Amino acid sequence: MAEPLSRDIGHETLSRIADALNRYNDWMYEQIAPHLGERVLEIGSGIGNLSTYLQEREHLTLSDISPAYLEILRERFGSDPAVEIRHWDLTEEPPPELAPATFDTVVCLNVLEHVAEDHAALRRIHRLLRPGGKLILLVPAHPFLYNQFDRGLEHYRRYDRKGLRACLIRNGYHPERLWYFNALGALGWFFNGSLLRRKLLPSGQMRLFDRLVPFLKWERLLGPPFGISVIAVARTPDDLLT
Repeated sequence: MAEPLSRDIGHETLSRIADALNRYNDWMYEQIAPHLGERVLEIGSGIGNLSTYLQEREHLTLSDISPAYLEILRERFGSDPAVEIRHWDLTEEPPPELAPATFDTVVCLNVLEHVAEDHAALRRIHRLLRPGGKLILLVPAHPFLYNQFDRGLEHYRRYDRKGLRACLIRNGYHPERLWYFNALGALGWFFNGSLLRRKLLPSGQMRLFDRLVPFLKWERLLGPPFGISVIAVARTPDDLLT
C-alpha cells in the first residue's frame, strides 16, 4: 500500500530542505545553540537535518515516529557511540528506554503542531526533563497563515507567541524567552500557500532564500513582530512535578 499523500509531502519537504537550505539550517541552529545542555533528546528528528548540529553534545538521543526516517537516522548516526536512536510517537507515553528526568534539554522543532492533544504532549516531555531542564520548541507561527501547506503537512494548528506562552505555563513550564523567527519565510508561506495554493514550496525559491540568509540576520537586532515560526525556551521547575 502506498504511503498517504501527506507522508509523501512531508518527506519531500524534508528532502528539499536538506538539499536547498544549508545556510538556513545554520541559522536555525544558531537560534537554539545558546540554550542547549549536554544530554539532549531531539523529538521528531526526521532525516537528521538538524541532528548533525547536535552531535557535539555529550549524549544525544534522536527519535521519530517514522520507520523510514529511523532507518535513515541509523545509517547517518548509528556508528556514533554518543548517539541513541529511538522510536517515539509523541501521542503516546515515552518508551521505557526514555527514562524520566534523564535529559537536561529536549529539542522539539516543527513537531508539536502535528499532535492533536498538544497539552498532553508537553506534559510527557516535561517528565523526561531533569529539574531545571529546558525545552526548546519551534512551531509554526500565526493562525492566520494556516493554509494548503499546513494541511498537506498534517498540521493541526499554528501558534502565536501569547498562546504558546500560556500553553507552556499551563503544563508546568517557566517560559524564559519566546520570539518570532524568519519574517521573510512567513511572506513566502502566505504567497505560495494561501494565494497560489501550492502544495510544495518551490525548490528554486528555497535555494534563493538560502542565499539571502546572511542578510536576514538583522532579525537578531530588530526582533520582528511576525515570522514563519515562533521559538520558545522554557524551563522546568527546580523540583519535579508530582
